[in-house]
Amino acid sequence: MKTILLMMFMLFMAHAHADIEFDGKLEIPTEAEMAKNRGCFEELSKLGCGDPGDDLKQFRSCLHDVYNSLGSECKSMMTNLYKKRN
Repeated sequence: MKTILLMMFMLFMAHAHADIEFDGKLEIPTEAEMAKNRGCFEELSKLGCGDPGDDLKQFRSCLHDVYNSLGSECKSMMTNLYKKRN
């Protein structure tokens, strides 16, 4: 019984220690970054891709077709968001 209690205590302490180490500071994007990212989606909309929330499969297909006409920053962001994951 003591062994079970000791193991439960150790598991609880490891979890509590992990929570304490996380300082909770998250990186919040600036207004400029958000405007730039919105601009990328607006550019895709003008190219005929529409909104990814409407039909993601169609959006990704369109993104693949117009990818080369995007700016480098938009290419980078769209690659991070919509690349195929294995």
